[in-house]
Amino acid sequence: MYSKATYLLVMIGKKIIVGLLVISSLAGYALPNVDKFEGSINLKRETIYDTTFVTIRVKKNLVRLDEYDNHKNIVSTYIINLDNENVLALSPSKKLFYELKANRLTDHNLEDTVVIKTQNKIVLEGVSCCQMRVKCKSQDTEVAFWVTENNFDFFTTMNRILKKVKPDIDFFNYFPNVQGIFPMLIVERTLLRKEKQKVLVTAIQKSHLNEALFKVPLGYQKIVQ
Repeated sequence: MYSKATYLLVMIGKKIIVGLLVISSLAGYALPNVDKFEGSINLKRETIYDTTFVTIRVKKNLVRLDEYDNHKNIVSTYIINLDNENVLALSPSKKLFYELKANRLTDHNLEDTVVIKTQNKIVLEGVSCCQMRVKCKSQDTEVAFWVTENNFDFFTTMNRILKKVKPDIDFFNYFPNVQGIFPMLIVERTLLRKEKQKVLVTAIQKSHLNEALFKVPLGYQKIVQ
């Protein structure tokens, strides 16, 4: 039999151990959600007219989006600050840059837009994805988004900012305003199932990026629009 003092020490010790185990398990659960993506994502866009490419680079609150033509020559670059929503547009061929201002928003999320969640799942680039469908009768459009939840928290904010300042960038039209998901594959069709465009992720690379990628290079001239 324990003495009263010894018994109290044993009970306190057990509570401390249990508390440490609970804290440890919670920390282990929370860690993957704290880790934010840093690196590059490559996409290919196919339409009936052309094939183009996009590279998205992410570092903390900064995003760089590079657009390339079908020969993979760079056409334009956008540097986006997710905190202050400042967007710089760069023309590599002309060595010019300017700040994009909020434009009249082209709202693709009309009143008759319906989001349909399905049980369909596929694996793309080693990533498990589930399907979300968005239908808009007034625009004769149905889009299938195959999305992942791999800590791409930047995407929803980036897409919202681009819609304000550059609504003609239509890679991610109709994407639902859901935080923390990212489309690995987008297939946009008419309601009669004729394909309009397909956007798919071709590579994801996690890496530490140089901050210089998110700054205007030396030699570029600023223009005011």
